[in-house]
Amino acid sequence: MNLSDLSLTVGSGFSRSDLEAAFDRGMTGRGIEICYDEDDQRYLRLFSKETGPYADDVTAGQFTYIGEGRTGDQTLTAGNRLLASAKDSPLPIFFFYQSPGDDTWEYQGLVDVVDYRQVHYDPEDRLIFEFTLQRRSEAHERVDAEEHARDLAQPSRVETTRSRVIRNTTASRQLKQLYGHQCQLCGDVRQRTSEAAYAEAHHLQPLGRPHDGPDVTANLLVLCPNHHADFDYGMVSVDPVHLTVAHAYDHSLSGTKLSVAAAHPLEDEFLDYHNREIADF
Repeated sequence: MNLSDLSLTVGSGFSRSDLEAAFDRGMTGRGIEICYDEDDQRYLRLFSKETGPYADDVTAGQFTYIGEGRTGDQTLTAGNRLLASAKDSPLPIFFFYQSPGDDTWEYQGLVDVVDYRQVHYDPEDRLIFEFTLQRRSEAHERVDAEEHARDLAQPSRVETTRSRVIRNTTASRQLKQLYGHQCQLCGDVRQRTSEAAYAEAHHLQPLGRPHDGPDVTANLLVLCPNHHADFDYGMVSVDPVHLTVAHAYDHSLSGTKLSVAAAHPLEDEFLDYHNREIADF
């Protein structure tokens, strides 16, 4: 699925299978899902329901969405980190809401991140993140991959200037070909169709603010979708010297080594950055 081909109607209901068919990926069960299209363009899917733990107020054009993490203080990692960074580095964010007693998810449109803050959540005596989100007004939406991070005029906000990251898709495609679309972590090769293999390119030091990582081969890994998500959510770290893997919950991978081809100039500094700033265990 390419974002440029995705067309959704606000107000439409989606079952789990409908969501998988539209986006070419199933649901993870997280409130904030980090996703990529076939050209490695990042986007988010947000899910909220009235019967959820925080009862998000989603009734207005500008509304509050509570970050992920149901126990302990929420941290600015994984999905929370990506949602926070979208305030200054916009990306497509698709918002879905489920009403009580309904087994489908209503698509409520694309949203922008206006602001976020960490607040005290009294019922459980812990800290959580509140994100202020702003709906875009289109009833029928098509996402243009070339303009996916554009800033739309919003009447309730002052005029601002935003920048977007131009990705070097050539580098990621060449790297996928080098590895034969094989995941450098697990060795799996996924299929998009019976004849076409599929893999995703991951930036160890993420692009855009606040990380400002370079879009170069030395900062890239080729991963299957599952392990791309694990890297994004901070569930994996890799020793820069010995390339030994540590995984937060899949102990079968801990102690294995990241596969790195001789023609892939992966640099220690980007593995160090991931371990220091992204890994969350």
